[in-house]
Amino acid sequence: MSLFGNMESSEKPRSGMMARLRAWRGGFVEESEAAASLDPVEPVLGATRPVHAAHAARKGTGAPAGSLGAYLRDADVTDVDAFETADGWSGTKTPNDVAGDDGADAGVHPGVPPAAALDDEALSFAMPENMVSGSPVEAPSAEARAEARDEVREVVRDEVREQVGDDPRAAADGAPRSERLDEGNSGDHDEPRGHNRQTPDEDKGEAQQRALAVSDIEYTPVGMPRLNSAQALADFKRVLCDTTPDATLRITPEARSEFVAVDMQAGMAVVIATREFHETALYATYLQDLERVHITVREEMVATADVIGGVYERARIRLSKHVPEGSRAIALFLDVIDAANTYGASDVHWESRDYLSDAEVRFRVDGDLYTYERMPKATILRALSAVYQDLVQSNTNSGNAFQPSAAQSAMIPIALATATLNLRWQSAPQMGGFDVALRMLDGNFRNYSVRMPEKMGLEASQLAIVEALGHVSGGAVLLSGETGSAKTTLLRALSFMVEDRELKKQYAVSMPSEYPLPWLSDQSVPRGLDETEEEFRRKVATIIRTLMRMDPDDLTIAEILDSTIAGLVVELALTGHPVRSTIHADSIIGVFMRLMGDRLRLAADEVASDKFINAVGNQKLIPLLCPHCKKPAADVMSADALETLRVKFGLDTAKMACRNDDGCEHCRKKGLLTRDGKVAAGTKGQTLAMELYRPTPEFLDRIVVRDWRGAERVWRKERTADFGSADMTGKTIYEHALYKASQGLIDPRFIDRGMKPFSVYSVMPDRDGRTPS
Repeated sequence: MSLFGNMESSEKPRSGMMARLRAWRGGFVEESEAAASLDPVEPVLGATRPVHAAHAARKGTGAPAGSLGAYLRDADVTDVDAFETADGWSGTKTPNDVAGDDGADAGVHPGVPPAAALDDEALSFAMPENMVSGSPVEAPSAEARAEARDEVREVVRDEVREQVGDDPRAAADGAPRSERLDEGNSGDHDEPRGHNRQTPDEDKGEAQQRALAVSDIEYTPVGMPRLNSAQALADFKRVLCDTTPDATLRITPEARSEFVAVDMQAGMAVVIATREFHETALYATYLQDLERVHITVREEMVATADVIGGVYERARIRLSKHVPEGSRAIALFLDVIDAANTYGASDVHWESRDYLSDAEVRFRVDGDLYTYERMPKATILRALSAVYQDLVQSNTNSGNAFQPSAAQSAMIPIALATATLNLRWQSAPQMGGFDVALRMLDGNFRNYSVRMPEKMGLEASQLAIVEALGHVSGGAVLLSGETGSAKTTLLRALSFMVEDRELKKQYAVSMPSEYPLPWLSDQSVPRGLDETEEEFRRKVATIIRTLMRMDPDDLTIAEILDSTIAGLVVELALTGHPVRSTIHADSIIGVFMRLMGDRLRLAADEVASDKFINAVGNQKLIPLLCPHCKKPAADVMSADALETLRVKFGLDTAKMACRNDDGCEHCRKKGLLTRDGKVAAGTKGQTLAMELYRPTPEFLDRIVVRDWRGAERVWRKERTADFGSADMTGKTIYEHALYKASQGLIDPRFIDRGMKPFSVYSVMPDRDGRTPS
């Protein structure tokens, strides 16, 4: 563009044809006075003229190709007026034939017909009438065509000389113009140009092809791309929306024919809807629902109802042909879980570290952790990612894809050949890698089994308390213990043992649900990926408040998380609703300290009420010795340790036994190794050591004044039997473990190393003030 194209000229505009030709322009894109004086031409759709070589040469930059401006610029759309020549020949009169009205040439020589039009007119003189109807005729000779062309040139030169006069600049401009006529039309033509003329019907067909009509691309009023075919959609993983309650996005049956959302990759979706449905409020609601489950809409498209139906059909065909378990990654995962179930593992650990070449898979069997296999880290990551993407139970996962850098939880139902399991997934980032821990739980809701307290290792005195808890109206049962100490298992058994439970309405609040509880209404509460601890606690409290208004007979709450939930437990217990829950503490005294501590902040008079606590317990799982290969304690333990057991605790060490690390054919677990390379052996199963107590008024009197040591003395003073007796009244979890060791069931070294050293433990006198020593 010219540097001075936007400057106003002070020169008085010149009038007349020759003044226009002599006027200099500030730039080649500046509008000339001649061009400015042109009247706009309204195109007539459906009428065209043939495009000649001269037109093609004029095409260049400007309006985009395919636009109305491009058609007008390139003379593909023009006004066409039919006229009859003096000698009766049919012809056309275009706007370019009108003086000063040619879009490309008028700016140079207004009123002078363009070269291509002159050639057409000259050659049309020799076109017979029957040529119009398409009848074959003999083409004129080359001499006749050249003679007609020379006559036209002479006419043009005479007109130019008359208009430009003696002006040398105009004459110079005019000479090349006529020379260009020679150059543009030089060469012999085998056929006259009129030979290519078409009949009116053929002209009409060609005009319809050239006319600016409705485009093949249908532009949508909402400005979104249109999906013309279900096959045009890229491969997707699954359809996210359905009318079933367990769908990721639940939609109405009516909306299914007009809306579909597909999962393209982890957490990324494409939404397709009809034009009409896009304008409804329900469309925006569905987008918000996808956002709530942490799915980002990558693209929105419109389509017809038939295309949307085709997308659903593609998904149906894909599901019928594709089984996720058949993939290598998921197959590897299932093989590992099947092996863990065969070994009787309670947990499966997947450990990956950046500084190690392989990841490690470990099983917890009988309380101990053994290495099952080492695999490439990439293989482990693919398996875990595929499982978290395809196998997790809906509404239990925190996130739609496995993220090693974030803590995530989920429940994964697995159907093996010999068992139906429910895996509790918990993953967390570690220094230089990540860990995934899977708790293996019973997942058979149809043929479920409940592990009763008598099979857990409880003694008769403890079972009597458990039995009495099924006949209460109000009050709370609080269990404490470390992770993996069977607290949830015992809570499940307590809810199952409620008398006349078929006539009662029982509820449970799980975080999330782990075991099948088909005899009650179970509310599973998963943790969201972006959900804070405070938000999660508020959600749990809201659910408990809702259940309080749903006519409950008793309630099982997975865990007391904060003061709000603790207050709701007190409210339920004191209003006649039996409540069962767990709490983090290391003893029954620790439970009361937690309840009245700074975090839970329960009132002392409420905690010390005789209607609040029905029973409180603390428990721990301990490995059982293999009865076939266990070694006598006298052959393994030191004399000092045996003497302490005899003197301080008054135990008979004759029956005591220790673990045989070499094992036997009954307990050796081939394929499981310790990290020092030894085969897992020496244990067979686990047993429960527990302290279980029903508070007395004297005990509660010490609690209300926060006399923790006095309360412990009151409790332990109720002991009436020695440590070698099965009567657990007034005994601690440590003393229950000592009894099991005296019977040769567990290794006494486990107590000394894993609970508290023999020399440190404090022995209190019994009811009569006696101690074993």
